[in-house]
Amino acid sequence: MFLKLFKYDFKGLGRWMWPVMIGIGGAAVLGFLNTLFLGGTSRLDTSSAGASVMLMSAVGGTALVAMALAAAVTVIFVLIFVKFYKSMVTDEAYLTFTLPVTAGQLIGSKFLAAAVWTLIGGVVIACASCVIAAGLLISGGPELREDFFWILGDVADTLLENLGTVLLFFLFSLIRSIRGYFQITCAILFGASVVRKYKALAAVGMVLAVNFAVNLILSVFGAAGLFPLVFGMDYGFGAGGSLSLESVLWIQIAVDAVLVAVFWWWSWHIAKKSVNIE
Repeated sequence: MFLKLFKYDFKGLGRWMWPVMIGIGGAAVLGFLNTLFLGGTSRLDTSSAGASVMLMSAVGGTALVAMALAAAVTVIFVLIFVKFYKSMVTDEAYLTFTLPVTAGQLIGSKFLAAAVWTLIGGVVIACASCVIAAGLLISGGPELREDFFWILGDVADTLLENLGTVLLFFLFSLIRSIRGYFQITCAILFGASVVRKYKALAAVGMVLAVNFAVNLILSVFGAAGLFPLVFGMDYGFGAGGSLSLESVLWIQIAVDAVLVAVFWWWSWHIAKKSVNIE
């Protein structure tokens, strides 16, 4: 039943996500063409007014495409949480809570669907960025391509030399993202459960309140020296330091893992009251 529930949540979220993905693809094509045009205008005589206008237009178009790709990340996250709100709080929740599934399955399915669509969105945005970068390399000439691949090789060597730290930072980012998801969805459920009217406003307010409370509590613990919150020299990084970057990351991962468990249990406890079979 969980697999059917996941397919339902995945398709439901997909109806909102596919237009965004298509828009990202369109932006990539426009960005590719614009970078080719930018490469052509850069070789014009900029002393003429017409050439200057064309060059400024090409630069402005490239900047707009870059801003559109950055905005797409925000749109994806907003759609995920709006869909969660609609399926768990609004009239649509009546159908959700009549399904023969447990509260844990409901929460897990929606998280998995959101995670898969986030991964798809990340891949699409990365491909779009590569398409635009290809346009820049084609129009930039051999010198730009040579410099680009030299920098790319240098970055790859640095990452391989510090592969352990890179993987640890990836794990930290993953756990932090999962914590953020459950923190927001838990706040949405809690806010909507304590306020009968204006549930949307209550959910948004609770998201802000929970975020402020969590950051405040972590800041207090950090100030007390129980665990570091900021990567800074105050913690003595380096050979002679008292705390390595890896230690800081592991502490952060442990704290976030505990918070994931807390927010998941809290979400489950709220949703359990509404599921018919529990």
